[in-house]
Amino acid sequence: MHQFLRVGKSHKLSALEPKYNSAFAQLKTAIDSGGVDAADVQAMARLEQQQRRLQRTLSLSLKETGEKLAAIEDASKRLKISSQVASTLT
Repeated sequence: MHQFLRVGKSHKLSALEPKYNSAFAQLKTAIDSGGVDAADVQAMARLEQQQRRLQRTLSLSLKETGEKLAAIEDASKRLKISSQVASTLT
């Protein structure tokens, strides 16, 4: 999932997210049940860190996309106003 975000293919995340969440929940349940060793607990801690990083990266990506959309919308409004002014002058 992180690789898709890095290369700008966040639209593919929607297909991966349910599988990822399911696998993550199963792993967490297995660890919570106590049938794992210390290495598994450490692996889970690393996965949780990676998940938080992924969420931050996704949040930043969504923020940047929102800012770009706002800039496009603002430019579109200015262009429309300019077009209206130009049509009234001719």
